[in-house]
Amino acid sequence: MTRWFVARVGGAALFGTALIGLLHLPAARPLLAWLGACPVRATPMATERARARALVRLRGTVAAPTRPALGFTLDTTTLADVRAWAAGHRLACAASMEDTLLKCDGVPAAAIPGATEPVDEVAFGFRASDGRLASVTTITAGLTASAASARVTATAASLSAAIGAAPTASRLPSGAWDAAGPVLVAYRFSDYIAGVSAMPMRAPGRGVVLREYYTSARASIEEE
Repeated sequence: MTRWFVARVGGAALFGTALIGLLHLPAARPLLAWLGACPVRATPMATERARARALVRLRGTVAAPTRPALGFTLDTTTLADVRAWAAGHRLACAASMEDTLLKCDGVPAAAIPGATEPVDEVAFGFRASDGRLASVTTITAGLTASAASARVTATAASLSAAIGAAPTASRLPSGAWDAAGPVLVAYRFSDYIAGVSAMPMRAPGRGVVLREYYTSARASIEEE
């Protein structure tokens, strides 16, 4: 996988919003438009406010039974905690957006609790207001349809077992899935949004991109 391809796909973790998978939902279109119009000039606090406005529409009405996030703790883990984890696994990570976004490339399965396959990129979004972990997103690009199907199915099963509740939306791949359209599983709670999705890249021959996302939807700066 070329770094160019991963960068174009995972780049974007969209400046720490961790709503990559959710941006395909109608309620998130205002956020996507805002980011697309002026992503470079967006400050961390402005991005946090945009994220907060999107979450008001995206989140559910009841609290999550649990909030798995690949072994990290939403609203508690700090940048220093993640850097210590990265150093322990000798990962290449880069911080940006005034330390509200940390992206780690080429993360082996051994570094992620419960993972069975490596991922191209793991992105961590931290709130500008308190420096706590708001989101974790993984991206793996260039998968075959069969590999993506297997990973979506396995991740969906893992999420179901960890959360202990039915997903808000589910479109799992069939045995004959040919990557002609997206597949996904999504959870939307009042304090947590998570899911996994896979879809073909627009450029022919680029394969399938798979995303996992785990984000806190607790009371935001817009509501305080």
